[in-house]
Amino acid sequence: MRDDAAEGKNPIEQCLDYVARVRAGVAKTATGRLIPSADDPPAFCYIVADLTPTMVSRCKLSGLTMTHDGMGYFGFIEPYKAYVEVMSFDRLVNAATERNRAFFDKLGLPSS
Repeated sequence: MRDDAAEGKNPIEQCLDYVARVRAGVAKTATGRLIPSADDPPAFCYIVADLTPTMVSRCKLSGLTMTHDGMGYFGFIEPYKAYVEVMSFDRLVNAATERNRAFFDKLGLPSS
């Protein structure tokens, strides 16, 4: 429920900056090794964030399209050649619950 996606804290910009750093060959793995540079590897950015008024504004400013259920945004950001998807935490939980409902039912476990 953070509503502070201001300049410097915008998750979309943070993801795109990381894409640029990976492509430039200056990003490192968790163990400290450099990731080899590449011109235009595909980039898929998935952001889980509550859709606060500030986050919705950031999505719209980035040219993203609202999902059919109104619980996320998606789009292709051409200058970075990156697909970006922003989904609310509630949408993530709902999708996981729906995906696993049959599995829980088969085991006789409650799915809620």
